[in-house]
Amino acid sequence: MIFIVPDIAGTPTGGNVYNRRILDAWPQGSPPPDVVTWPVDAGPADPLRAIGDAETVVVDSLCLQHDDALRAVRAQRPNARLILLAHYLNCVDPRASDASKADGERGLLPLFDGAVTPSEYVRTALIREGMQPDAVCVVPPGLDARFRPTVPDRLDRCRPVQLLTVANVLPGKGLDVLLEALRTIQELDWTWRLIGGTDLDAEYAESFREQLQASPIRGRVRWEGVVDSHAMPAAYDNADFFVLPTRFETCSMATREAMARGMPVVASKVGGLPENLAGAAAGHLVPPDDADALADALRDLIVHPERRRAMGETAWDRSTHFPAWPDAARRFAQFARSLSVIER
Repeated sequence: MIFIVPDIAGTPTGGNVYNRRILDAWPQGSPPPDVVTWPVDAGPADPLRAIGDAETVVVDSLCLQHDDALRAVRAQRPNARLILLAHYLNCVDPRASDASKADGERGLLPLFDGAVTPSEYVRTALIREGMQPDAVCVVPPGLDARFRPTVPDRLDRCRPVQLLTVANVLPGKGLDVLLEALRTIQELDWTWRLIGGTDLDAEYAESFREQLQASPIRGRVRWEGVVDSHAMPAAYDNADFFVLPTRFETCSMATREAMARGMPVVASKVGGLPENLAGAAAGHLVPPDDADALADALRDLIVHPERRRAMGETAWDRSTHFPAWPDAARRFAQFARSLSVIER
């Protein structure tokens, strides 16, 4: 088996973390997949190199921009299982602004025998695009054991309520909407901690930095870059609730981690993100790009500590249903082995 991944595997995106953890947890007794990297900015010079006679080829969805290379792989390996690992696709995002990218992705879907998705939302969207239901498998992200220990009692704290956001600083994360929402509730006692890298869109990150510096709430915001993964449980434990005002998510691993640490969630009701809560009263889901609705949800949890506690307990209870990474890897491997090659 071959995994084709973008050459930004070291960047802490949800998709990259997912790929790495699935590979690290691959079931014993099954040959571990070989990893082939393709450049993000330009197609691979020789797309068939290193693929050899692999029976199964898994392709990270970020590599779909290299359509000629993928068509070459399919043409030269007609009997291989070609599996799309659908972390993000423009064609499943109703807010995607680039219609040509979405159309290009749709044109490549027939090359694949099946797909693995992080949520039922993406699975349903791909079936709508023409993939066969039994050829699309949901493998949600796993959860590390370090997020499972007993959660802290946050009501014992005498300090401002701390809001936490974990997200790369990108236009789609809706951080500008959160900044506006927080501006309207300045009379409340809160601080906001933002953990997020800037490498994926440095120009936007600088623009957001300028927006933050011009805001009257700048003194109540602590913006950090990327935090080591081993320090993340403490980051969640030191905060009171989790906020993700994103414009679209196929799942959101950070939301799942926060819930496992007993944190209520305030997030946008978009894509596959609501599946993490599964209808449980574990927080508030609001429309994207709605600063007023977001401010109301924030206010509710800031001023009602007992509600935060109850929703946090519900979030933790819901998180006990999240798989561990070995479980996710086992499901991924089983699906890959069982998938039939489409006759073309």
